[in-house]
Amino acid sequence: MISFALLSLVSLGLVAAAERKNVLFFAIDDLRPELGCYGSAQALSPHIDQLAAKSMLFERAYCQVALCSPSRASLLTGRRPDTNHVWLISGKEYWRDFTNATTIPQYFKENGYISIGMGKVFHPGGASGNDDHKYSWSPEGLPYYHSPIEGQYGPGKNLTSLWWAFDGFADNQLPDGQICDQAVKTLKALKVNRTKGEERPFFLAVGFHKPHVPLFAPKSYFDLYPEATKISLPANPRPPIGMPDIAWSIWAHPREYGNLKMYFEGKNCTTNATQSLSTDCAIPDAATREFRRAYYASMTYSDFQVGKVLAELEAQGFANDTIVVLWGDHGWHLGELGEWAKFTNFEDATRVPFLLHVPGVTDKGMRSDALVELIDIFPTLADVTGLPMPQVCPESKKPGLLTCVEGSSVAPLLTNPKMPFKKGAFSQYARPASGLNVIPGHPFEDGSKPEQVMGYTMRTDTYRYTLWVRFNSTMAMPYWDDVWGEELYDHTTPTVHFNDENENLADKSSMAKTKAELKQMLMAGWRKAAP
Repeated sequence: MISFALLSLVSLGLVAAAERKNVLFFAIDDLRPELGCYGSAQALSPHIDQLAAKSMLFERAYCQVALCSPSRASLLTGRRPDTNHVWLISGKEYWRDFTNATTIPQYFKENGYISIGMGKVFHPGGASGNDDHKYSWSPEGLPYYHSPIEGQYGPGKNLTSLWWAFDGFADNQLPDGQICDQAVKTLKALKVNRTKGEERPFFLAVGFHKPHVPLFAPKSYFDLYPEATKISLPANPRPPIGMPDIAWSIWAHPREYGNLKMYFEGKNCTTNATQSLSTDCAIPDAATREFRRAYYASMTYSDFQVGKVLAELEAQGFANDTIVVLWGDHGWHLGELGEWAKFTNFEDATRVPFLLHVPGVTDKGMRSDALVELIDIFPTLADVTGLPMPQVCPESKKPGLLTCVEGSSVAPLLTNPKMPFKKGAFSQYARPASGLNVIPGHPFEDGSKPEQVMGYTMRTDTYRYTLWVRFNSTMAMPYWDDVWGEELYDHTTPTVHFNDENENLADKSSMAKTKAELKQMLMAGWRKAAP
């Protein structure tokens, strides 16, 4: 076990460059914390479970936005969505157009690392300036690697269903298997370079797509699971009692694919709250079981790719000198609360898996139920590798510093997993984006503008409190007095994840004092809740 003294040196950024460890940085798209290591009896994740057995596993980690692009932008820059001005998936919301913030791979490159990435790390396309290739990656890692067959398997391509089992396919006949092969090839090349005198440590980011929809994998992964009739249904398939309409997400994808489209033909399930929340617009039980089975199979496919990369890390002799971090960019609803996908502020959409392996520190496995956030990964990696700790961003709406963060290093939890840490974890989601277009009594000014209302949510030890308010996206300014909806969910009893937040208590007179306290805490923001 590493000594407290050495941890202190790491925290102070005093570890010599020659002692700095490599970093293997796994990003897994749409991965919710339904894994064996998180207590699932149904999901099969043997390789991630093995990693967890020698890592710090964070039981209560939360994303900043339950949507790929803004979540990744926040994590990779260490800045919150309102600082980045990134709330959606849009080429008009590239953080460098507003803050020009330094990213994690860029920071490691600028501090003497070889920085190489592949797959879905940033959100591809204009939302990231095309993987931020001008800044984040070393020349040795360019051109940035995406699977050449990636575009063949998206919506409207050769898949006519929301899920698909490819019979007889090898792993690398699909995009994530090719990304895995590229990672293995890169580790071998890094070892050859090391034997030739290359002294720089590496930062290697590997991003897998599954279990993002459409849910496909080689049939062998579907065969690991029982038939769909034996897959469990969600225990809480209806929206929370007393939920405000603004909280509800409308996910259009099920209506685009053959294996679900039949259930929605002739129904208005996309704009009207009464229709959209009705049982008539719910996915039937048989399809729900098939959907859940496909999600698990796709997740297991990615798990096996993680296992192959970790095996190669070991084979090349890097395992004892490499910090490994694995995260999902947000949670995912699988029918709980009647919801599917992400796009909400509920626990199931905001809670994520987060594992951190530090050789010599976490080898026997550790767990913490401290409230942590994905935005904490940037300062944490700087801390545990001994790089200079980036300073906290100033309160200015547009911080002038290229390198500053709005999260906190979780390294102290490695020595004391039960120590007091954050008072709250903060997430948010914009409406009407991925939501109802018609909210009774609250008309949107212009339905084409996706960021007119912002839902700010805060998870504390015992509650989740959410406030939906009018929002000025140009100024990133909430109008706290213009309220569209309020939610309060009780987590005072031990949480049964994926079966929670079933009743909104915001209107209960017995909760008035608690609600007022939580509202003040939410409005005060993350700075007042930091460790």
